[in-house]
Amino acid sequence: MPSTSRPQDEFRARLERARASGLLPLDLAVADPERCGLGWDRDELEALSGAAAPARGSRAAALAGAREAIASYLAGHRASVQPDRIFFAPSRGVARRLALESACDPDDEVLAPAPARPFVEPEDAEAARLRKYALEFGETWQIDRRSLRRAVGPRTRAVAIGNPSEPTGAMPGDDGIAFLDELCGAHGLALLGDEAFIETGPGPSASVARATRCVAVHVSGLAGVCGLPQLGGEWIAVAGPDALAAHAASRASARAEAGPGASESALRAIPALLARRERFLTPLRARLARNRGAIAKAALREAPWTLQWGSGGWWAVLQINPVRHETELCLALLDEGVAVLPGHLDGLPEEGYLVVSLLPDPDVFTQGLERLEAHLRRLA
Repeated sequence: MPSTSRPQDEFRARLERARASGLLPLDLAVADPERCGLGWDRDELEALSGAAAPARGSRAAALAGAREAIASYLAGHRASVQPDRIFFAPSRGVARRLALESACDPDDEVLAPAPARPFVEPEDAEAARLRKYALEFGETWQIDRRSLRRAVGPRTRAVAIGNPSEPTGAMPGDDGIAFLDELCGAHGLALLGDEAFIETGPGPSASVARATRCVAVHVSGLAGVCGLPQLGGEWIAVAGPDALAAHAASRASARAEAGPGASESALRAIPALLARRERFLTPLRARLARNRGAIAKAALREAPWTLQWGSGGWWAVLQINPVRHETELCLALLDEGVAVLPGHLDGLPEEGYLVVSLLPDPDVFTQGLERLEAHLRRLA
């Protein structure tokens, strides 16, 4: 029987085999900060999380402490959220689904950006009907406002955004948040924002939780803010006009109680980790800036790509001449010890786009860019 595997499935399988074999010296597709030398010191992390200490107080006390810490964290992004409207999940995927379920029923329609990684995983698609609106690239990636307005229909109940969106790095900023707040308020829609990587933006970026005209649900957690997905400390925060927010929070509470929540150890760790988040974020931002600089330096020698950058996140989009199907190109690069992602895996066009991680060690990143450049020049 002939194989029915798709090229993208072959690429993912080959990528994982190359990583497992140790034969991938230039991994520019890595998504784990710890693998790139940006993790926490083990002893420090253990001390901050209290992993080795006996349980202190009740789960209710741990829950209250975590909620207060997150409310304070959001205040730093100019958002006021009542602590009892913050709810927890063991993963980003579960948190995004909880955000959807706080505002929507399964037959409702949610508008999600494209190109972008899915707001919910395929197995969670029954949580709502997803319909796309466009992100556009000008000087930077941003929401195509006309596309979004046209996408609103009679069944639409929510607008989802990434702040920043992955992999483009699109961030709405103050003006964009105000536009989304007004649009959603006028149409009675909820605003759902995955803000896991908001700390990578320029300055204290505005959160969707600043909304005053619509219910808004902020999604984040220790995975993005502290680079610690393994702790399972993710959350949503419901904000907006009191009556609307109270209703959405009631729905979120019922669903959070029925599903898996964050562990008690994660709840106890959240206040200490958020207080020390710059321990992770400062070197992360320096790494992102240095690797963006390496791409800019390559542009000075007329490298065979155009950088399409947003305002945040830890990915970069490279537009290349479509000299070869992306997946075939990325498979050939794996044979040379370099990993980059085909853009279409993240919703970009089928040909002409690559996605690279900005997390690797700068020496690894620069060598990977040089090998990518040499490969593309040979093809040209």
